[in-house]
Amino acid sequence: MATSEKVEIPVAVLESVDTLDELEDWLMAHNPAIMEELRKARQDDLNGKFRPWKPRHATWPPVFL
Repeated sequence: MATSEKVEIPVAVLESVDTLDELEDWLMAHNPAIMEELRKARQDDLNGKFRPWKPRHATWPPVFL
C-alpha cells in the first residue's frame, strides 16, 4: 500500500469509539480480505471442517484489497 493512500473513517465512528482497540475492530470489519476469510472459516465450520482460528494482528496502515 502506498503511503499516499488513505482510509476514510466517518466522524460518527471516531466519536463513538473509546479505545484504539475499538477503532482497530472497526477497521478490520471493513477490510474485505479479513471479512472474506471470516466468512470462509464460518462456512467451513458449518460444513464440519472446523479449524482452530489463529490470532493475527492487522498491519498499520491497514491493507485494503
